[in-house]
Amino acid sequence: MGVSIIVRIQHQSDEVRIIEDEFLKITTHPYLKQYIEDVKIEYDLIYFLLEIMRYSELSPSEKREQILAALLVQAAFNTHEQVKLDYDGKTDRKKPRQLTVLAGDFFSSLYHAMLVKEVHSGVISVFSRAIQQINEEKMSLHFNENSSEEELIKRLNVVEGSFLIEISTFYGEEKLGALAETFFLLKRLINEQKSGNDKYLSAFSFAIHAFWEGEELEKVHTWPPKNTKQWMSELITALQKQLQDKLQTYSFIHDTPLYDRLLEWISFENELEIK
Repeated sequence: MGVSIIVRIQHQSDEVRIIEDEFLKITTHPYLKQYIEDVKIEYDLIYFLLEIMRYSELSPSEKREQILAALLVQAAFNTHEQVKLDYDGKTDRKKPRQLTVLAGDFFSSLYHAMLVKEVHSGVISVFSRAIQQINEEKMSLHFNENSSEEELIKRLNVVEGSFLIEISTFYGEEKLGALAETFFLLKRLINEQKSGNDKYLSAFSFAIHAFWEGEELEKVHTWPPKNTKQWMSELITALQKQLQDKLQTYSFIHDTPLYDRLLEWISFENELEIK
């Protein structure tokens, strides 16, 4: 590995740590911390965005600003989704559940507060369009509006990949957007496929279960049931092959931290958890 490559990788690792520190600084709230888990940082999102913005005219600080805004959007999505998944009907869970709702709103408000900065002026419409698409498709998944397998997969792709597709298109990095679409759907399927009992279903898993099992259930005793598990396993295998093909074709990301991270997802069994 050349010296220039090592330097670039080290620089990106430093950038990730700076962004992580800034994110934790603006999102940590002492009262919420008493009742809900710390928000998880989507590191793969950071690595993708660093590559997408690599050749842009933005300064390092401006890139960090846009990546932080994207992380806040993702945190809001994840936190609002967690409200349903954490709910078990017990009254002693009411306050933490309410605070989880407020935490999602808190992250959304932080995101909107950032938009007044000049660096976001050109990309605001891109973020807004992606957020609207994701919310619309989540609603369609929630109401089981899928008439075919192709329609179901298309909606799952939009929910998991449209955010980065829109941003990568804005920066003229469409290949990275196509790579992100495959990767984030694969990652979500592997995480959703994990076995469990008395599982509350996300909109994502609810739609898959309703389509393949013919039942609209918010909670299942054993997850995943047979038909759902088989379909998810087959799609995971197909997406792993797609990801492998794209990584071989897109030589421009070789010798990058992103490439090394993505490689891990095509070389393990479906039941393995990758963090």
